[in-house]
Amino acid sequence: MATATAIASLIEQPMGRVEGPGFIAGLSRQSTEALAKASSRMTFDAGELVYTEGEVAEGAFIVLRGKVKLVANSSDGKALILRIAQPGEIIALSAALSERVNDTSAEAVEPTTVSFIPGAAIYRLMETCGDLALRLAHELSIEYSSLCQELSTLGLQRSAMSRLAKLLVGMARNAATQAGTVTSPCPLTHEEMAQMIGTSRETVTRLLHDLRDDGIAMVKNETLTISKIDNLRALMN
Repeated sequence: MATATAIASLIEQPMGRVEGPGFIAGLSRQSTEALAKASSRMTFDAGELVYTEGEVAEGAFIVLRGKVKLVANSSDGKALILRIAQPGEIIALSAALSERVNDTSAEAVEPTTVSFIPGAAIYRLMETCGDLALRLAHELSIEYSSLCQELSTLGLQRSAMSRLAKLLVGMARNAATQAGTVTSPCPLTHEEMAQMIGTSRETVTRLLHDLRDDGIAMVKNETLTISKIDNLRALMN
């Protein structure tokens, strides 16, 4: 892991407001520079832990490059992937602000660079940078909403197929449609999909085969192709 100013490449803009990815987008130059000075850059190889469930949260992390999966583990060894953080997203924020233990483990899916902001620095920044404080509040609301959606999916969706359909539709949310077909990157393995919807890898494999055979959707070579998006949405109910 190397230590350096973490967001320098994202604040080198000629104007007073910065257009960066995700969390940083739209912050004032003053806030972005203050955030950069308070941050340190950390790099991880695929499979390395950014932080560990049960350890006291020392700060929050902004994903700069790569992807990070947030995993909750049960006492019997089962794992549930709550979400996969993309570049520009902030993780471990609520645990850092409340000074409690991490609710999840964060594992790099691929070579990943993050910006680490210590919890004490976050509070200082919130006192001096109003737009940053509002952005953090917004991020906390998104985190809460995402958790509610996850609980709804696992607790109220009737079948594994409905949960898988919801996952696939969500993955293709921002994908372009061409001639009625939606194509989106799908870097998840069957095991990771299973961990995200609370079922087994074998079940996910079987359900994907059913979707392919019915001409609704297929996953091949890390690409999701949805031929009948309305049919897939109907399976969510």
